[in-house]
Amino acid sequence: MNLSSDPSPSDIDSGPEIEPRVKAEDGKPKHDDLYLQFMEKLNAFPTPEEKIAYGLQFMRSSISQEGSPRFREFWEARKEILVCFKDNINPAIRSKLWNEYVELTVEARRLKEILEEQSAFAMEQIDLAISAMENDLKNIGQILEQSREIQFPENCQTIRQKSQTYNKIQQELNLLNTLASRLNGLRKEILKTEMRMRFKTKFFKRLSELGDHIFPKRKELIESISAEFEKDVEAFTAKHFKGGEVVGAPYYALREEIKALQGMSKVLTLSSGAFSRTRLKLSDCWDQVKVLEKEHKKEVNLKRQASSEKKDQFIAQIQELATKSSEMTLKDLDVQIDEISREMRSVDLQREDVRFLREELNRLREPFLAAQEQKVRELEEAGKEKVRLKREQVVKVKEQIAHLIREGARLDIEELNTSFANLKEELELLDVSKMEKQQIERSLRPLKNLVADRKENSLLHLSDDQRQNLENLRTVLQQKKERRQEIKEQLEIYRKALGSSGLDFEKGMMYRELADQEREQLDKANAGIEEVERKISEFEL
Repeated sequence: MNLSSDPSPSDIDSGPEIEPRVKAEDGKPKHDDLYLQFMEKLNAFPTPEEKIAYGLQFMRSSISQEGSPRFREFWEARKEILVCFKDNINPAIRSKLWNEYVELTVEARRLKEILEEQSAFAMEQIDLAISAMENDLKNIGQILEQSREIQFPENCQTIRQKSQTYNKIQQELNLLNTLASRLNGLRKEILKTEMRMRFKTKFFKRLSELGDHIFPKRKELIESISAEFEKDVEAFTAKHFKGGEVVGAPYYALREEIKALQGMSKVLTLSSGAFSRTRLKLSDCWDQVKVLEKEHKKEVNLKRQASSEKKDQFIAQIQELATKSSEMTLKDLDVQIDEISREMRSVDLQREDVRFLREELNRLREPFLAAQEQKVRELEEAGKEKVRLKREQVVKVKEQIAHLIREGARLDIEELNTSFANLKEELELLDVSKMEKQQIERSLRPLKNLVADRKENSLLHLSDDQRQNLENLRTVLQQKKERRQEIKEQLEIYRKALGSSGLDFEKGMMYRELADQEREQLDKANAGIEEVERKISEFEL
């Protein structure tokens, strides 16, 4: 194409087909104000160069503005400018303007293609959304079976018996409300999406058919649930609010029930009329309950004031008792506290006042209880110390046993016997459990065996005369023990005789003298046995 020559209509495409404008009564296209202002300014320029430059600026602004490009104004302005290129223009200026003219045309076509692609994608998404809604309406029963139950206020007693009815209707309403919201959103999306009018008409027709299934059913359910709720509210008000009086339940329970019903009105999808009427009724009931609550608070305040005065009297008694408590025992103090407590129970006191007074009474016991706790702690410490000392004694005895076992063979027999006898005395004095004592005695057995072996060895080294003397001593010891046993048996006979109730005075005196004589004989026998045992021990050592 030769840009230096005048362009012809065959050289330049007139642009994409433009949908016809709305025509005025005279049959000419009806232009908007912006385009009319452009034409007025364009015709005011005296030279074709100025007209083309202004037209190019208008074309650029038409496709580079924010929002949707104004393609109609672009193509119409392009036609007007194309005519100006046929005028006598400087070739250099014409070439520059023509290049810009071609670039804007190419850019507008490319932009229109992009927008058409976006429009096609949006149309596809809208078609998918409408198809999804059509499928949901087709399977609405299955969706309702899978939906969760509505969570109503738990303390709403008025509609508790009909919760299943409300739940069933509201579940379907929630689904229809969601579909209606999606339908309205799709309407708005179609309106703002650039597409040909026939496509918009097609989409609107499909949405209208969906609306014919959604909105009438939704309206029917709203009327049904509204009628049920109004009937329940009316039954509640008629039962508990008669002639300006509140009956049938405490005011605080009715207050909570009104709040629950008001919450229900927000959960349920009610008609605007039903919502307003129920709110007004519940508000009137609320006002009556508030009056009762105000009267109750006034009564409570009077009781609280009277309770406070009585509390002050008891505080004075407690303070007086506190001044005397240091000279009293805990038992006497408990008696006085019990008297005050009985007096407190005989009068009408508020719960917080009773709690305060009881704390004050308990505070009087604290020094005594602290002293008792201190005594208990001291006893516990003493017990722990006793256990510690006992453990130390056990350890000491075990160490002595181990030492004698190690060193017994090197000790003299007399020293070994003395140590062994002392050890046995310490073991007898130990205050330990039976199991611990058995363990110590078990560890003592090797030492016993050692002592026995040493004694046997010493006896083996005795002379014949010493063995004969030892044998005689053992025989005498046996005879003395037998004699002691006879004395014990005779003494037991005298004791039983003295214990009988049939003795006269003389016989009693006689048996007492005989018993005394036997005791003297027993003491002599014990002394003789000890003497013989001592001599035997000397031989054995």
